[in-house]
Amino acid sequence: MRERACCPDAWLCPVCGAAGDRARSRFALAGDRAADGLDATAFRPSSGHFGQTAGTLMRCTACGHGSLAEAPDASAVSQAYQEAADPVSLREETGQVATATRALQSIEHFVSPGRMVDVGCWTGSFLVAARQRGWDATGIDPSSWAVARAQERGLDVRQGDLGSDRLDGGAYRLVVLCDVLEHLEDPGRALDAVREMVEPAGALYLTVPDAGSLVARVLGRRWWSVLPVHLQYFTRASLALLLADHGFTVGTVMTDPKAFSVRYYAERLGGYSPRLERLGAAFVDRLRIGERLVAPDFRDRMAVLARPAGAPRARETGGGDHPPGQPVR
Repeated sequence: MRERACCPDAWLCPVCGAAGDRARSRFALAGDRAADGLDATAFRPSSGHFGQTAGTLMRCTACGHGSLAEAPDASAVSQAYQEAADPVSLREETGQVATATRALQSIEHFVSPGRMVDVGCWTGSFLVAARQRGWDATGIDPSSWAVARAQERGLDVRQGDLGSDRLDGGAYRLVVLCDVLEHLEDPGRALDAVREMVEPAGALYLTVPDAGSLVARVLGRRWWSVLPVHLQYFTRASLALLLADHGFTVGTVMTDPKAFSVRYYAERLGGYSPRLERLGAAFVDRLRIGERLVAPDFRDRMAVLARPAGAPRARETGGGDHPPGQPVR
């Protein structure tokens, strides 16, 4: 869809602060979706609401960042996250732990295991992998369902968010934000909170969809990371700028392929059409490959390891099993 010049009075870029006269609109809506109410099923990690947004998406021409012109009602969003549930994520636990293990292998080149917190931990897959590797791991998540599932298997997970008073300042070797920043109305405020939580020589590990990737640009609105729950659309440059403005120095940027079963990926085709999902399921069943784990790298997700600005230069610890990623450019 072609971008159109737009200047909504109240919009400011969440990254660089540019006003609406420095923006172009994408995926404009005929009505005000932000005021129409929220579909609770969109808040599941396995949601297939591809190509749908909760409002008109603005792209800042100054820094390239994208965000909604108007965010949905904050209280309605908070309630939806508290009520979110997704049994499919339990079925996909093995792949999620494998994804987290791969991430920790890279992280441990720069910081050794210590105390960590996973903000937005869902059912705790990252914590499972971290505990296996010697981390003192805790988590926090707004979903009562996800927290209950995590606690049932003995994980130290509490219900809440970055605004909770259950997180200790300056106490964590590692803070993890996987698939969190793109959901927040004010991601800079969240990074300020994280900056207070991390040790001076600690690190922040975060993942977000990459709206500047080739896949995202080619697919446009049909990109699978265009979802009602995503309020922010980061590029590598806009994320680096936001981190720098809130007290972090980017160390490495990597792609972030997720490991899921073949069946899971076939089911996601339903986000485009039920017929595609049926064909995908039939193909998977015929070949009997539904439970096989795959991690296709579409290069449209980024994982960033950042350090508090002014921290001593990271020295590789020699830990981990894979080489670290490349510096941001």
